[in-house]
Amino acid sequence: MEIIWTAAYGSLEFPKFPSGKGGASVMVQNSTPKSCGTVRLTRTGANDIKVDPVVDPNYLSAKEDWDVYRRGLVFAREIGAEMGRSGYAIEEADVPASNSIEDLDEYIRRSAYTGQHLLSSCRMKPLGEGGVVDRELKVYGIEGLRVADGSVVPSMIASRPQATVVMIAERCADFIRQEWKEKGLFME
Repeated sequence: MEIIWTAAYGSLEFPKFPSGKGGASVMVQNSTPKSCGTVRLTRTGANDIKVDPVVDPNYLSAKEDWDVYRRGLVFAREIGAEMGRSGYAIEEADVPASNSIEDLDEYIRRSAYTGQHLLSSCRMKPLGEGGVVDRELKVYGIEGLRVADGSVVPSMIASRPQATVVMIAERCADFIRQEWKEKGLFME
């Protein structure tokens, strides 16, 4: 779980604050969600790159993800309450009606949105386990094609993926360089 304090309002709908007051949020993010979606080609898209794939992120489909958000919301409210006890002029604005599972779940359904960096749509795994690329980032069944981005990450990582993606790209360049050396196409 990641707790994010932001001097902004963490909702899709920005409320009107009373004159002289601002807003801030304690946001909750599940860093390693268990819910798993799909990216599929349509019948027409299989042969036409102009047809978008069907993307179903399937958010909050795993029970474990709900548990993380429930605990996070309760903790975020505790942070706000502690700030109020410490002398900050804190007033809750958009919060669950109570800490009951029903109220927390209603709030999650109404307020949740994604902040995730989508990964793992072309996982680096063995083909028999649903993988799309091998350890050298080669796409199974398509000669000469490699994938070098966040889609090859086998499962969600609990951090921003930028450094991981740079490492993947650097490693892919090494694989290509080595292959070209072996074929006599690359001179140092």
